Amino acid sequence: MLAVAAAEIPEPESAWAAEFKWDGVRAVAYVSAGRLRLLSRSDRDMTRAYPELAGLGHQAGTRDMVLDGEIAAFVGGRPSFAALQRRMHVGAPAPRLVATVPVTYLVFDIMYLDGQSLIGEPYVQRRAILEAQPLASSHVHVPPSFPGGGHAVLAVSVREGLEGVVVKHLDSPYQPGRRAPAWLKIKNRRLLDVVVGGVSPGRGHRAGQIG
Repeated sequence: MLAVAAAEIPEPESAWAAEFKWDGVRAVAYVSAGRLRLLSRSDRDMTRAYPELAGLGHQAGTRDMVLDGEIAAFVGGRPSFAALQRRMHVGAPAPRLVATVPVTYLVFDIMYLDGQSLIGEPYVQRRAILEAQPLASSHVHVPPSFPGGGHAVLAVSVREGLEGVVVKHLDSPYQPGRRAPAWLKIKNRRLLDVVVGGVSPGRGHRAGQIG
């Protein structure tokens, strides 16, 4: 499920939950019998590209689940897409690269659990089920969701220099592969006043000088 771009937090704010927007790569995690398989939005297998995330399978134990989330690289406590680019196109990274540019899988939704599809359940119920799973580790986090906190979360994202926020309607089902207005993304725009100047080469008696 993909978010639709929006300019502001929707009303009523109490009907939506806000999450921070992470500057990373979307990934769906298939966990079964202690093993992990990671697929990109285009169904490309990324499992070998991020070996430090293999522990997610062990964390889940005997449970089967399908998770939605984002892979991000952090620098100074903030996600850095520039750092992540060093990992994105490396199919089987060397241990030194993994140690130098570690990644984190930020899980924000759950679509399937132990033989039961959850995509028809409302967002608020899926979040409760997700947060009850023992997934957290050094490379896997379940970032918090803030029902009714859209403006406050957006303000924090601006202050901390983050990409923005995603707000999700509390009653929304999960719609695989679709860009739906039940999820809205609000990106922070950084503006700067500048003066652009230039020079042209001189001609005639000013040849070889500034025109």
